[in-house]
Amino acid sequence: MERELKKTGVTKQLMWEEYHEKHPDGLKLSQFKAHYLRWSKKVNPVMHMEHKAGDKMFIDYAGKTLRIINKETGEIKEVQIFVAILGASQYTYAEASPSQQKEDFVASIENALHFYGGVPAAIVPDNLKSAVTKCSRFEPTINETFMDFAEYYIIICFTRIINRNLN
Repeated sequence: MERELKKTGVTKQLMWEEYHEKHPDGLKLSQFKAHYLRWSKKVNPVMHMEHKAGDKMFIDYAGKTLRIINKETGEIKEVQIFVAILGASQYTYAEASPSQQKEDFVASIENALHFYGGVPAAIVPDNLKSAVTKCSRFEPTINETFMDFAEYYIIICFTRIINRNLN
């Protein structure tokens, strides 16, 4: 079941429906999920990570490409789902983005920062091509566009802090 759940589109609900077809007098959905949860906690213990508030914003694209249909024209556009999450609060921002290209990627990050109303100490991408040109566990190479974007926001933040302290 664990292997099946890793496949795209497979859910616990779907797994239960298959189970229920074979065993109609078996477990109901809530018990099926409860037994699976109990089993998975024993097999896959989770390490809880502590995050400081304002420290990190994790970013990535999630799941499959989705489609948006224009009601007036019927035109179908494929979109990527950009997701940003603050480590400490798990406060999440998501948006449909035209692509994972650098320009759309940077625009999505900027939108997330405006949504949160601030800039974290670090923006942590998950080795996506829009952010990282060379993957490494310890020293990934960040692409130039993403680095320029980060430096720009660092300068803005420090300027606001200095202006606030002067006033």
